[in-house]
Amino acid sequence: MDLIGLIDSIKLPVEIPLLLHPVTVHFAIAIPVIVMLLEIVNLFTKRKCVGVISTLLLLLAFGVYFAAVMTGKHDGSETFSLLNADGKAELKEHKMLGIYLLYGIGALFILRLIVAAFQGMLAKLFFIIVLAIFLGFVFKQGKEGGELVYTYGANVKAVSAMDDKIMDLEDKLQSCKSSLNTQTTSSSSSSTATTLSSSSEASSSSIQTSVAQEKSSSSAKSQTSSSQATSSSQSSSAENLMQKAQKALGQIKGMASSAQEAVSSALQQ
Repeated sequence: MDLIGLIDSIKLPVEIPLLLHPVTVHFAIAIPVIVMLLEIVNLFTKRKCVGVISTLLLLLAFGVYFAAVMTGKHDGSETFSLLNADGKAELKEHKMLGIYLLYGIGALFILRLIVAAFQGMLAKLFFIIVLAIFLGFVFKQGKEGGELVYTYGANVKAVSAMDDKIMDLEDKLQSCKSSLNTQTTSSSSSSTATTLSSSSEASSSSIQTSVAQEKSSSSAKSQTSSSQATSSSQSSSAENLMQKAQKALGQIKGMASSAQEAVSSALQQ
């Protein structure tokens, strides 16, 4: 099992409170700085008690770094899903460096014991140089942790609350879109039915208009035919009357001629 997997496999029997990681990392930065100052002072004072204090502080620092890694794992698992792609990559690098620093502080504690056994100036200088390099990585880790918080909003309550609001708004937007699609579909169906109904009504109206026009034209035709028939019947009646009048006039003329002949014959006698 690799060193990273070894730390990841550790499960604590107690539940770790959320947002305890920022508290532990302050001590994780402060303790090595104090050890560095003590070691520099001890170069000149050469007091054994200072060396003992420095060694005990490194042992305490190992426990603090272990707590920082455990609390960082817990906080990181809570905020990982809320970060973007860059934030997730930054968090993974932060976790890896934190685990390496945990092993590094353990190595510093062992190195301090070795330096205490030699009690030489060169050994103390070598330890101070190694401790300075270690502090450089500690400060880098602190800077990356600040970027996770201030740039990506890791474990920031306001950002988490805003993410929750955004997710709620996205859910509401999705439901509104679904409702809008449903209403659009029903409106399309209703407009189609209305169009079909209007078309059928228009067709029915046009048919009724055509029928009415045909009726009126046939009525006009029938009226024209009846008037023509009436006119023809009146013309024939007039002709009959003229014929009868001419016939009666002829008879009157004949009777008048007969009467004149009778008068003339009577006068001659």
